[in-house]
Amino acid sequence: MKDVNFLKYIDNLGRIVIPMDIRRKLNINTGDVLSISCNEKNICLRKYSSLEDNKINELINSFVDVFDIKYILMDRDKVVYSNIVLKDTKLDGNMQLLVKDGNTFNSCIQSFVFGETRVDGLFNQVAIVTNEGLIGSLIVLDNDNVRYFNICQLIAKLIMMELNIS
Repeated sequence: MKDVNFLKYIDNLGRIVIPMDIRRKLNINTGDVLSISCNEKNICLRKYSSLEDNKINELINSFVDVFDIKYILMDRDKVVYSNIVLKDTKLDGNMQLLVKDGNTFNSCIQSFVFGETRVDGLFNQVAIVTNEGLIGSLIVLDNDNVRYFNICQLIAKLIMMELNIS
């Protein structure tokens, strides 16, 4: 990503406007939540995803350890956690539509590209819906048609419960 630089003044309430070029480039829309962090010299703004909770990562890893599954957890824009593609890989337009539409697949033979990684196989996909609405999707790759879809559904339900309780 090419660096984009702007000079902005802080108003008397401590606000700044994030320029439209930056919001478009980072897919930041009205109503999105931003995470703000800082060190001694810099302020970092990052689009927030409630799926980026360490408890969720631990929950999924418990299933990985027991069932040896391959998975991809995505919010509406990027890969949040996965053991087969890189974290923070931006979703292409087709995958964004599948997540946005809340699609569910039960052992469908598919081929998807995540960044530079092509993933082929039997896909099980379940939407992640919380009090906030549709926030993402979970994919579990399949070796056994029925069992892995059920595992995908169970993990998705546990994630939704965790996020609705938190």
